[in-house]
Amino acid sequence: MAVQRFGQYLINRGLITEEDLFEALNRQKKMTEPIGKIALFEKMLSVKQIHQILNAQIDTTKMFGEIAMELGFLSDKNVDQLLGIQNKSRKPIGEILVDMGRLNRQSLTEELERYFTLMSTG
Repeated sequence: MAVQRFGQYLINRGLITEEDLFEALNRQKKMTEPIGKIALFEKMLSVKQIHQILNAQIDTTKMFGEIAMELGFLSDKNVDQLLGIQNKSRKPIGEILVDMGRLNRQSLTEELERYFTLMSTG
């Protein structure tokens, strides 16, 4: 069985619209700390290195971490660490939907319980 993301689950349950999810995902993306900023804070990259990576990124569709590895600034393990930090700091989509007024806190809690039960039973 394919894993269904929580936002799609909420749409299927009729609790939010596709537009609500799209708006929430956009807000989540805007709130997410860039990996370069995290790397600077974690002292894994200097400002000069970040500028080099960003300049190299202008002419490509490659991700920041991929370019940092190609330039020898970060290892695969470093990038995984940074992505882990980024993911942990990302605000959950359900919380954003509550902030937007599309769900209330009680509904979110109940739906998360249903969702995780459904996902664990397959």
